Amino acid sequence: MSVLSLFVLNGALAAIMLMVLRSLSHAGAAGVREWSLANGMAVVALPLFIGRGVIPDVLSLELANALLLGASMMVYAGFRRHLGLPVPARALACGLAATIGLLSLLYRVVDVLPVRIALASSAHGIVFLALAHTLHRMERRDETVYPRRFAFWVAVTMVCIHAARAAAYLVRYDPDAGIFDASLLNMACITLGTLAMPALTLGAVMMANADIIRRTTYAAEHDHLTGAWSRRAFFGIAERERERVERRGGALSVLVFDVDHFKSINDTRGHAAGDRVLADIVMRTEAVLRGRAVCARLGGEEFAVLLPDTGASGAGAMAEHLRAVLEQAVLADEGQDPLRYTVSVGVACLAPQETLAALLERTDAALYAAKRGGRNRVCEAQAAQADSWSLNTG
Repeated sequence: MSVLSLFVLNGALAAIMLMVLRSLSHAGAAGVREWSLANGMAVVALPLFIGRGVIPDVLSLELANALLLGASMMVYAGFRRHLGLPVPARALACGLAATIGLLSLLYRVVDVLPVRIALASSAHGIVFLALAHTLHRMERRDETVYPRRFAFWVAVTMVCIHAARAAAYLVRYDPDAGIFDASLLNMACITLGTLAMPALTLGAVMMANADIIRRTTYAAEHDHLTGAWSRRAFFGIAERERERVERRGGALSVLVFDVDHFKSINDTRGHAAGDRVLADIVMRTEAVLRGRAVCARLGGEEFAVLLPDTGASGAGAMAEHLRAVLEQAVLADEGQDPLRYTVSVGVACLAPQETLAALLERTDAALYAAKRGGRNRVCEAQAAQADSWSLNTG
């Protein structure tokens, strides 16, 4: 395969990856705009290189190199934006301008192609080195670990290729060598370089896809207003915990609580105030739980807390502590008196061979008993059947 054919293949692959990225443009993944721009610049740059000797040098030299180096920089910028890092736009622009300016100066003053090729390869190598460093520094154990490592090793490979190409052209220093030189090294560098943009874009697409899946999964499993686990997610987690207890033994308790007179809050203060109460409940509940339990919004003003490895006494104490914390909450309400609220809590501990549905049914019964008993109190499930006992009368 000739160098010209490799350039054509590179352009075709960049065009294909551009279409793939376009399919992600409305998904909200950070970095897609920069990656799309990079592939678009590559699509335009490669025909300009091919047209060397046919079209003006300002297009086949300055503009083509500017577009191709700019494409590498846009890939780097896209990864930084996707990772939530600031993009050094000014440094990239200055680096691009300096490199193209120096290439133009060398062309017009010295006109030794190997030196220009070494300079261009060095500039690309620096960009890919910065990309590899960024990906390595930001690597973490999550669903994007494989795409990040893939992109990292592609970037490292490109650093090695550009370094080898720059060194080879400087050491050999053949004034007659050209960009379409059919030497083994040049062919190897261009062949691997042809795959760089598509490979990095593939890594970018995998990272964007993982990000979309993560955000979609979070939205499906969490309540959009409060950030608590959703009803569906709670039932799934609770069932897995119940099965674990059934297999290995241990304890499992559930709290179910809702806001006392919540309809009155909505009617007198407005639904915005009611939403603030719900969000405040989750914030304070999660602060009390400290990551040791699962808090979910079951619907409306009703919430549930799953307490793994917690028996009846521990669950009762946690329920009372939570009730007291929420009772002390004071929300500022502009132009009105501070907003306060209380909750009623039902508590139940998983019995041997009990199903999740039965456990939640007993917890609901305890909650209703707490409400019948005057609200702002905790009621334990076994006592709920006799409607006679609460941990606190508020």
